[in-house]
Amino acid sequence: MITLLAKLLKALNSDYSPSQIAVAICLGMIMGLTPLSAVHNVLILFLVLIVRVNVGIFLVSLTLFSGIAYLLDPIAEAIGHQLLTSAVLEKMWTAMYQVNLWRLLQFNNTLVLGSFIVAVILAPGLYWMAKTLVVQYRQRFMSWVGKHHLSVWLKGSKLIAAYRQL
Repeated sequence: MITLLAKLLKALNSDYSPSQIAVAICLGMIMGLTPLSAVHNVLILFLVLIVRVNVGIFLVSLTLFSGIAYLLDPIAEAIGHQLLTSAVLEKMWTAMYQVNLWRLLQFNNTLVLGSFIVAVILAPGLYWMAKTLVVQYRQRFMSWVGKHHLSVWLKGSKLIAAYRQL
């Protein structure tokens, strides 16, 4: 828990831009809310490794939203079911299922489709909120956190020193 807090503070105080941290949070949210076995998560992982985002924040976000996904799964399942059984979209789903790529992406699964739609809808708002919070943290609280006793203790602890050597 202490190392997680230290990694979070280190990422917030790092030279990563607020946009890079917000993108890491959004990508972690998309990957966390959708089933991990989905193929689009491999694409997201490649994107995280190619684009300069904070991997620590991405992993924290992935872990956090994987836990939240259990609460949102019934809603996502209902959304996916509603989309897949819609008479208006039936021809589109049939045509997409005839293409191997779409079958591979598993969007014929109600949970995969519903959770992906929920994650994509939530992503812009989360990006804006995360970016704003990082900017506000850096403007208002960064100097205070640096002087706080807990931060001084974390910086001086052997645990953090061992982490820095990695």
